[in-house]
Amino acid sequence: MAERIDYFDVLRGLAIIAVIAIHVSRTGIQAGEDSINFYVAILWKNIWSYAVPLFISISGYFLAKKSFYLWHDYFTFLGKQIPRVYLPMFFWSLAFLSLAMMNSNTTFTYELIKLITFQSAGPYYFIALIIQYYLLLPLLKKFANIEGLIISIVISCLTVGVIFITRYFIGIELPLIIFAGNFLTWGMFFVLGLYLGLGKQINISNIVLISFIVVFYLLSCVETYLLVNWFHKPTAIKFSSLFYALSMILYLFKNKDLIRTNVLKELGRLSFGIYLVHMLVLDLESRALHKLIPMFDQDSLIHLVLLSALVVATCAIAIRVTNKMLSSKVSILIGFK
Repeated sequence: MAERIDYFDVLRGLAIIAVIAIHVSRTGIQAGEDSINFYVAILWKNIWSYAVPLFISISGYFLAKKSFYLWHDYFTFLGKQIPRVYLPMFFWSLAFLSLAMMNSNTTFTYELIKLITFQSAGPYYFIALIIQYYLLLPLLKKFANIEGLIISIVISCLTVGVIFITRYFIGIELPLIIFAGNFLTWGMFFVLGLYLGLGKQINISNIVLISFIVVFYLLSCVETYLLVNWFHKPTAIKFSSLFYALSMILYLFKNKDLIRTNVLKELGRLSFGIYLVHMLVLDLESRALHKLIPMFDQDSLIHLVLLSALVVATCAIAIRVTNKMLSSKVSILIGFK
């Protein structure tokens, strides 16, 4: 088992907060330019767009020194790692399937196909993604050098470009599992994690990195605005957001004493469980918040902050309580440990 490093739990905590913050904003961008929520949603969603890249880079970082001397070592690794992420997702996918059958006009066959294809909940594409990186780890480790990192960045950019052309110019609406759940789209971040996990450095000063973060964040906001105006639909995966996330990750990995907080560290340790259940909690709490405090427009800044905090706190508390009630084996099976 890889050594646990507190700072990377802090980063996982940041990443899971970002995941939830992205998902609490549902309608603001569709509200149109006449609504202040349109601009709030653009600023809000883009600032958290480092979420998935950060998780992927952390995974690569801790797998960088994994060696496979024999095929047996490789298959033993897969036999351990894949069930660890797949079985909890399968368990919670059954919960989503059951709720869908009770609450909407759907068919069991349709929901079963969603389960099999990692689509019972939108964020579950990440499980398909991480399994691909496990399967490809021996190959991707060959890219853990400066030339390989550059190649991986080019490949990710080309993939995003193909997805952009397919969705916006050809007009084919790709499902999330295709455009976000393939290893090529985010490959640059996994290779970056491998590269940094081997103790290699990218020597860019903090001032330059912070400048990149600000510039690419602003460009990402502008790009989202233009996509909505030109094509009437935004995308979370853009050239500008790739480089915003890249700059953010380089800065966070370089400054390992930057953030010290037990709250984020604890959230990081619970992050997989929070990831698995947060959409269920979000659905319940967004409805409750709308009924209890109807004066807050959905996607107003107050609504976004309050709902994000509620979902994070509820998930964390629920997981802690559940872990005290269940055996360690059951907690692992459902992804809470």
